[in-house]
Amino acid sequence: MNGRERLIASLMLEEVDRVPVVSHLQAATVDLMEITGCYWPEANQDASQMATLALAANRVAGLESVKVPFDVALDPTAFGAGIGNEAIDRLPSVLEPVIYSADDVDKLEIPNPYTDGRVPIALEALQILDSMSLTIPIFGGIIAPFMLAGQIRGEENAIMDTVLDPDMMKKLLSKCTEWAILYVEAQSKAGVDVISLIDATASGTILSPEMYEELALPFQRKIINVAHSMDLPVILHICGDTMANFEMMISTGADGISVDQVMDMNWVKGQTTGKCAAVGNVSPTTTLLFHTPEDVERSCRTIIDAGTDILAPGCGIAPRTPLANMQAMARSIL
Repeated sequence: MNGRERLIASLMLEEVDRVPVVSHLQAATVDLMEITGCYWPEANQDASQMATLALAANRVAGLESVKVPFDVALDPTAFGAGIGNEAIDRLPSVLEPVIYSADDVDKLEIPNPYTDGRVPIALEALQILDSMSLTIPIFGGIIAPFMLAGQIRGEENAIMDTVLDPDMMKKLLSKCTEWAILYVEAQSKAGVDVISLIDATASGTILSPEMYEELALPFQRKIINVAHSMDLPVILHICGDTMANFEMMISTGADGISVDQVMDMNWVKGQTTGKCAAVGNVSPTTTLLFHTPEDVERSCRTIIDAGTDILAPGCGIAPRTPLANMQAMARSIL
């Protein structure tokens, strides 16, 4: 059973020979940049470097997957959002939103994934990886509508809009969903095997169950349905404490639910059994960034024993994570 077969089978709740170990989120590090000669921020602007650096998570660190792009600021660039603050150990962040009023939402045009922002670079990198005939899964990434709306509107304003102008927010969410569907289609053509649907800010600390049901669930579900129509499994990732909204997260139809390190994997597995795969949840900070390789292996085995179907970091891997710790995570499943 190769890495792609193992991961897909795990998401389909089929029998596998062992737990797969992947990173469906960012997995590039400074150590891998030094080995490949592909550094941020240049690797965010060059498809060949992006593909090479991403592949090193498998070829050098031993994880059974490859994921591009590295950052969550890519989708906003398609809408014209200003980004910056990037460095060798820091991913770009959104500096300037593009939505300041309801009129801006009305005028907002849906971007073209083949021409707008840095998206064409990521699609080219996916095509490069697909041309290699890899036996590990290629992950693509989509920023879910609630998170994307916050990026292009400004997170504080977007949260206020959910109360003060919910109609405007829903209109913006609908346009973000239109974009996500186009981007899923483009990634499917570029050769991805699995979609990571990232909705980091839709956690229970921000969205109550009522708000999640109204402002996140229907839009996530639309995107997942489109991905499924293209035979693409989907892992839904939401940061933070997701207990209050977990049942609705499962009801999106996602094939895997990814949780971060604040969640108890025993509890998560109890909720997902027979419904979808539990994904996670090695701490990318406390464990992978700061602990010893021996500590990493122990932590990973504890999570496996708790029932995770797919061993993965609870969020993107920090750029300064030691290579030895990534390798310890990879061998913990053996």
